Amino acid sequence: FLSTYMSHVVNFCVVANTIAMFVQLQWLGNVADVSLGRAHPDSWPDAEQALFGLEIAFTIVFLVDLLLQLFTFRKQYLRSSFNLLDALIVVITTLEVFVLTPLASSVGNVAVVRLVRLFKLARAFKAARTFKSFEGLRVLVATMCFSFGSTFWSLVI
Repeated sequence: FLSTYMSHVVNFCVVANTIAMFVQLQWLGNVADVSLGRAHPDSWPDAEQALFGLEIAFTIVFLVDLLLQLFTFRKQYLRSSFNLLDALIVVITTLEVFVLTPLASSVGNVAVVRLVRLFKLARAFKAARTFKSFEGLRVLVATMCFSFGSTFWSLVI
């Protein structure tokens, strides 16, 4: 069950979460444009609530996945450095979503929340697991990465 169905659900959630993070960045850019007077104020109504709801849902899915993996594989799960990084990201994200964000909204602007949000970027590394499911896409991305050096030198010449 964990290696087939749950893996596919989590991989889908990783991709969807990455897309949601990009949409959130776009929305934050729009908020900045509104504050500078360059955009219409009500162009994305209720976006903040929707994006936070998605963040809560993804955090719950990733936390349940981590707990199931730990329950099933116990200490063996944490022997992989990638799994250890994944567990750290899930724990930090869970603390941020359920503890630090509500604390920041009731207390005011907490600088720690901004620092912890940097760890959200590390969630994108989870998408690397998804590439194993899409062999052709993984080969294409690897080919593009390996071609950057040659492209650079061809532009220099």
